[in-house]
Amino acid sequence: MPTARAIADVFEQIAPIETGLKRDELGFIHGNPEQEVSGLACLWNIHSGSLQTCVDLGVNMIICHEGIWMGEQQHSGWYDGPSVEEIHSNRVRREMLDEHRMVVYRSHSNWDALERDGVPDQAIKALGIDGLETIARQKFFSVTRLPEEMAVRTLYEQVGAGLGFEHCRLFGDGERRIRTFAFLIGGFGENQYHMPQAARDMGAEAIIIGEMSEFIVIACLEMGLPVIESLHSVSEMPAIRRQADMMGERVEAPVYFVESGALSFGE
Repeated sequence: MPTARAIADVFEQIAPIETGLKRDELGFIHGNPEQEVSGLACLWNIHSGSLQTCVDLGVNMIICHEGIWMGEQQHSGWYDGPSVEEIHSNRVRREMLDEHRMVVYRSHSNWDALERDGVPDQAIKALGIDGLETIARQKFFSVTRLPEEMAVRTLYEQVGAGLGFEHCRLFGDGERRIRTFAFLIGGFGENQYHMPQAARDMGAEAIIIGEMSEFIVIACLEMGLPVIESLHSVSEMPAIRRQADMMGERVEAPVYFVESGALSFGE
């Protein structure tokens, strides 16, 4: 059986750590890198449900996109919260990881930066629209031209169908006809305040986002940019599926894509 470190070496041939952001948490973050791997899971987010699926599959190595832990230090004047030791999600996750001797490797901004197989391009591909053309690109997002003009509402319906998420939301003029859009995956619609303006300046006429800050949406609407919101996990999991496929072709261990995120708990 290959070791976790050997699998990480294969992974980093696809998405080198140095292609990610310098201060990002990348590489091994839990467990023993020298452990032999009986099964590998690629997933978006580690939580009790996704960990149980890994246990059921006989997996003992995880490549995850998001961090493992809920933030341990939140100093707030608005409420009295739990101590570090009492954070429920962190305690449950740590107990499961340690009990089943799982090693965790994190890939984040290096998979976000990967062209074609990474998060931004796979999200666009998942929309299922033929004839799309990239007309401008920055490292973590691009502006895409539609094959023909369409109403924003039509694009909204395509986003929901393509991503398999019927609860997308639309803000702004759904009847406006556009030819270009930018898909700001994951949390970019929550934490990258001026990315929509950068996309507009690159030619985008509408914005698709993963997770939403209403203040960012308001700024989009002030610029005349309709906004379609999906969900953080929904926008990023097409690339995690692709990740599992690519690793399955390259390592001598069973490889699985594991559903995770809020929707994996059921509706």
